Amino acid sequence: MSCSVGHPDVVVVGGGIVGAACGYYLAREGLSVQLLERSFPASGTSGACEGNLLLWDKEPTRELPLGQRSLELLRELVQELEIDFEYQPKGSLMVAEGEDALEAVDRKVRELAAAGVEGRRLDARELRAEEPALAEDIPGGALFPGDGQVEPRYATVALIEGGRRHGLVPRLGTTVRRLALDGAGRVQAVETDRGRIETRHVVLAAGVWTRDLAATAGLEVEVYPRKGQIVVVERAPALFHRKLMEAAYTSAVESSSAALQVAMVAESTRSGTLLLGSSRQLVGYDRTADPRVSAAIAARAIRFFPSLAGLRSIRTYAGLRPFSPDHLPLIGAIPGTEGLYVATGHEGAGIGLAPATGRLIAQWVTGQPLDFPADWFSPGRFGKQPGATPEKKPRARRRATNRD
Repeated sequence: MSCSVGHPDVVVVGGGIVGAACGYYLAREGLSVQLLERSFPASGTSGACEGNLLLWDKEPTRELPLGQRSLELLRELVQELEIDFEYQPKGSLMVAEGEDALEAVDRKVRELAAAGVEGRRLDARELRAEEPALAEDIPGGALFPGDGQVEPRYATVALIEGGRRHGLVPRLGTTVRRLALDGAGRVQAVETDRGRIETRHVVLAAGVWTRDLAATAGLEVEVYPRKGQIVVVERAPALFHRKLMEAAYTSAVESSSAALQVAMVAESTRSGTLLLGSSRQLVGYDRTADPRVSAAIAARAIRFFPSLAGLRSIRTYAGLRPFSPDHLPLIGAIPGTEGLYVATGHEGAGIGLAPATGRLIAQWVTGQPLDFPADWFSPGRFGKQPGATPEKKPRARRRATNRD
């Protein structure tokens, strides 16, 4: 017989950065919130990525506005959270390998300028003034000074610890076994290996595992695992000044092919090591680092930075990015249910999109006006569930708080 473990207003499932952001913003609204994580914070995808904060690679009509709002919120979080999560607004460079890619660079700069994103086209001389280690035959690129980087593990913990100050209760080492809904689709409880937690609101923010959790309630959430690898290179004297990606990076992101996709991504960390990426593969839930993929990542990076050939790789790791069929996140209420929400499907952009996602979920749960139209990121947009509107969703009860 399972025991009851409290009656929080909201249960958030998932201790990655998206779940941490949801927990933080929900707790700030004065709700009693429990955050369930089967292992430890950032033990999944959030601990196996580079911490990108990018705008230039975003889909322009929906994902880009979400990214812009996230960057605004992140700058506020730098002041609000006590833990330093190594926010570096160092800008990013989009690098063109050839003349054809320069045309794509020009289009991207114009497209982003129309959306209010600062960017500047660089010729070969200007580009090498920014990054002297680039290969001599690279014809140009673009600088986006508003982009940046965080240490994703620190950022996840910082959000959780910040949430504690507002009453968030993290429950680590807790595995969710089943979601309990009544016959009308209303949330009743979350059943875990440590007991039953009765609640009226559940947020599924478990990355690639969100689909399996929803299935315990007979629901379909269209999110799938996409493997990515990172190569860590020994400390080097400030080889990269900016965050760097080749122009073809967006083609790899937007591809739905199961075959291996590799595009150059490179950056220096605050500690002096170098991070090289990126790869994408549809291989199920396999998180094993593949030496052949690491070799392909290294070869692609050396093409742009020949001096890397003299450095040693010290380790490599892999993670599973949660991606959706249209490559946009799923954020909001699951149609046909009451009190059940998802926040997943960000694929490789979860670090940069987490703050706006957490705020949006808090608005959904409390019945506040949404920062973005409800259908933009609706989990029901693929037609798997019957329709629903946010106006029909109940507001969560707020507790008294002394928060300013």
